[in-house]
Amino acid sequence: MKGYISRIFTSFVDVPDKISIAVYFSGCSIRCKGCQNKEYWNLESGTEMDGDEIFEKIKKSSLAEYVAFLGGEPTDQMDLLIYLCKRIVKEIKKPIAIYTGREFEVLPNELLNNVKLLVCGPYREDLLVKDRWPASLNQRVFIKEGNQWKC
Repeated sequence: MKGYISRIFTSFVDVPDKISIAVYFSGCSIRCKGCQNKEYWNLESGTEMDGDEIFEKIKKSSLAEYVAFLGGEPTDQMDLLIYLCKRIVKEIKKPIAIYTGREFEVLPNELLNNVKLLVCGPYREDLLVKDRWPASLNQRVFIKEGNQWKC
């Protein structure tokens, strides 16, 4: 299984108070006005990579407490995203955070079953709140506690 990835690096900001390995997917069909990552909108802005190669890069990050998937729009490459999440949960056992412009209610259980933290909803420039996480008032943060989601 292959997909397009723009960046993979250690992050100190994508999961509050945690160190994460951040995987930025390329390609975005949502294209929010005022997006901070417009350079990742086109699929070709990333490098085509095999899912196993991406997984190995994630696995090598011993410093990371979390794995964060961002973009672009990670759910535009849903099959790859689910594949990676399942392997991470099973083999590395690190919690997963996903930033998506899609709403919680439309995401498949096959994805949600493997995620601990979800920031969802399109970025809205008109609802921007400075010095706040997430960046716009319409975005929701879901955290899984046990098998229950809390917003």
